[in-house]
Amino acid sequence: MNFLLKQCFVMMACLVSVVVQAQTPAQTLKIATVVPEASAWMKSMRAGGAEIQQRTAGRVSLKIYGGGVQGNDKQVQRKMRTGQLHGGAFTSGAMSNFQQNADLYSLGLMFNTIEEVQYVRQQLDSVLIERLFEAGYICFGFAGGGFAYMMSNTPLRSAADTSGQKIWTPEGDALAYAALEAIGVAPVSMPITDVMTGLQTDLLNSVAVPPVGAVVLQWHTRLKYITDLPLAYVYAAILIDRKAFERLQPDDQKVVHEVLEKVYRGFDASGNQDNISALKALQDSGLELVSPDPNEVEMWREAVNQSQNKLAKTGAIDSALLGQMQQLLADYRSRSGS
Repeated sequence: MNFLLKQCFVMMACLVSVVVQAQTPAQTLKIATVVPEASAWMKSMRAGGAEIQQRTAGRVSLKIYGGGVQGNDKQVQRKMRTGQLHGGAFTSGAMSNFQQNADLYSLGLMFNTIEEVQYVRQQLDSVLIERLFEAGYICFGFAGGGFAYMMSNTPLRSAADTSGQKIWTPEGDALAYAALEAIGVAPVSMPITDVMTGLQTDLLNSVAVPPVGAVVLQWHTRLKYITDLPLAYVYAAILIDRKAFERLQPDDQKVVHEVLEKVYRGFDASGNQDNISALKALQDSGLELVSPDPNEVEMWREAVNQSQNKLAKTGAIDSALLGQMQQLLADYRSRSGS
């Protein structure tokens, strides 16, 4: 008799589970990006979406809009606020619109090597992810894209060369704008989706971009020179509205976290090498690598450093967080002898 009762309880529990699962509505996370449809990023994200759908038995799926069809970063952010979209893929330069310190690593002329970046990120990634969480966004990790370089139609080796250069800076990126102004160029702020038109119409004559970005977005077809100076570290992240994410079942949240963190670890592991390969590809395609005057570089560094300290005093950057990063860099350079 006891055995039969136990069997009945097991069957009832299974039936309840099936009913609950059947009543749980399927949820789609709508995510937008300017990354082209045929890119490796899109392929990896779509594979991740398929894994999420399979592991959640169809309860959660990703709908990814590529190629900028949902608009530029500001338009995507606005659609996230209204619930038309639940998330987006953003590069550093746009993430400060979500949390003011999320662009910390992309401060101009801050890092000399990828090893310095990696050391600092080991200490501060979790801090920035927590700050984004507190601001209302889920971040699954940062994907480093290597360094951005100035690319132009005339060689840029000195302050005399950079004076008056119309160089693109991402719309709303106050840190990049201030850094470029400090080295004597004339920043032109516009959405990333308008840059090619700017280059074609001479509204722009230079950009600051990672080589891989110049290749993917085809900007290199309008440029001739690359200044051999790591201008800023560039990285990206998917940000999903926290309220939308927390509407998922806890077990499904865990699956989405596991899959997208894995995808972004892959992007992060390959990003710098992809950027190095893209730099070589640009040179092979005819762009010339030019070396800046070392004395000028030191002057640029000092000017940019002063600009960043001023921004920290105004509250545009968390001065304590900036100081922590600068101290980590000093520690690393002291240990490595660089």
